[in-house]
Amino acid sequence: MRPGTARFPEASDLVRTLALDRPEVDPVTLESWATHLGEPVVDPVELRTWLARGSLPEVFADTAHRESASSAITVRGRVVSHGDLDALAGRAAACLDRVGVEAGSRVLVVADVGIEEIATYLGVLRLGATAVLANPTLTIEEMGVLVTNSESGWVVGSGRGLERASAIHHQGLLEVVGLREPDRGVASVMLGDVTPAALSPRSVDPESAAVLAFTSGTTGRPKPTPLSHRNLLASVRGVMAAWRWHRDDHLVHSLPISHQHGLSGVHATLLAGSRATLLGSFDGEETLDTVVRGAGTVHFGVPATYQRLLDRLGSRVTGLSALRLAVSGSDSLPVDIALRYSEQVGQDLLERYGTTESGLNVSNPYLGARKPGLVGLPLPGVEVALADKSENPVGEGEAGEILIRGPHVFAGYLGIAESSQPFVQGWFGTGDLGISDPETRYLRIVGRTKEVIITGGMNVYPREVEEVLRRHPRVTDAAVIGVASARWGEEVVAVVSPVDLDPDAVLGFAAERLAPYKRPKRVFPVEVIPRSDVGKLRRVAVDRIIPRAGAEVPPDGIGSPLP
Repeated sequence: MRPGTARFPEASDLVRTLALDRPEVDPVTLESWATHLGEPVVDPVELRTWLARGSLPEVFADTAHRESASSAITVRGRVVSHGDLDALAGRAAACLDRVGVEAGSRVLVVADVGIEEIATYLGVLRLGATAVLANPTLTIEEMGVLVTNSESGWVVGSGRGLERASAIHHQGLLEVVGLREPDRGVASVMLGDVTPAALSPRSVDPESAAVLAFTSGTTGRPKPTPLSHRNLLASVRGVMAAWRWHRDDHLVHSLPISHQHGLSGVHATLLAGSRATLLGSFDGEETLDTVVRGAGTVHFGVPATYQRLLDRLGSRVTGLSALRLAVSGSDSLPVDIALRYSEQVGQDLLERYGTTESGLNVSNPYLGARKPGLVGLPLPGVEVALADKSENPVGEGEAGEILIRGPHVFAGYLGIAESSQPFVQGWFGTGDLGISDPETRYLRIVGRTKEVIITGGMNVYPREVEEVLRRHPRVTDAAVIGVASARWGEEVVAVVSPVDLDPDAVLGFAAERLAPYKRPKRVFPVEVIPRSDVGKLRRVAVDRIIPRAGAEVPPDGIGSPLP
């Protein structure tokens, strides 16, 4: 997108500033904030200022002092208190300082789920440096991309992930730092061998980058995304207020902490003085046991997590009713999974919507109606608009690109020209397509701007077709993409699982429920549809599946674009 004539309410400055002093907020947005908070918002400036106040090390240290003896994080049976985790972070900061890390440095943290890894991450922040979080399952090539694009000078981690990272030492890394004794043969420095006194949090510029995240790269090369302390605090504080997060909460999740979804749970825990059990990998029995025996109150998951819980636990899934809140994110929640969870558990899942560049934006209300297929209302401090291709606001019930504004929004991708940044007059263009529900004003996500399939001159939104295919009694997952067609420009093609599905039966099912132009022309059954570790569809990988044998429909048969 390119900034053009102002067609939306302008911010006092572009997104590179917080625009905290902008008092005007439209009444519908104020009503949404009030719905989440349970009370009217009298002063938007005061709300934004509170959301974005301070730096992560500062607020975490305040909580650790206040809740020193309270349990904070549990990983694989090991429990660490808020006070002890703060001390570990101080020692990690001192050790990193000794090997040359300073304010503004970028440190690649191979972020397996572990106490030492979390303390190292906090130590990086304490120095005013930037953490580049890497999933330990990344290949050497993928690690190299992170190092090159982030210009990291240090890598810290343990195990196989550190081994792979060590292979890119020649690409400019100054040190490879190990966390555990088995890493000694790989690392040039062992963090535990450097034992200076713990460092207290330094004065950190709240506008500086705390985390250099990378977009998921499901449709292209990941883009480096700096997130400031204020960005991250504004996002997590807004959702904590909306979801009534308090010190007595116990979060349970099996998500990676290298991704914002899992990391945000750590941030909320360290802000509230509550506790979290991080399982690291998904196991339905372990999740249920932790919730029931460990008095879990909040669960974070992706749609695939909840599908597997429903499939594997049988009638015991009702034990999840002990939770006060179960949140689904990172990908659209299929309506059938939401309805199954409500029926079998007796509670409604809460779906929310966020992006790498802005954290959490929109959520179904904690107190109020949760609508399957809709992601809800703007969270406190967040403004949302919908625009067409000409950057004009769309009409009621029409699809448009979702634009976001607020103190949680990043300032721009690293190393990309300002003219190519995704901003429109101070609004962040997400690339996602949404529709505002005319009755509830809840947002519905219908796809990506680049994923809209134009077939025979008609627009088809993949998510709508995927939702229909998932209603087939034997379809467990579905992905829909557009494939070049001489006749139609693009044709709708579906990949479904499991692999033993009858393509003709799936096509017939779709024909009864979709207009002709929306129906898939071909169906390709596979064992597993490619998804990322947090459940996002890997569309590039899906596209590679298409040339394989499948069921092709004659041009004038089932699924012709025009009636």
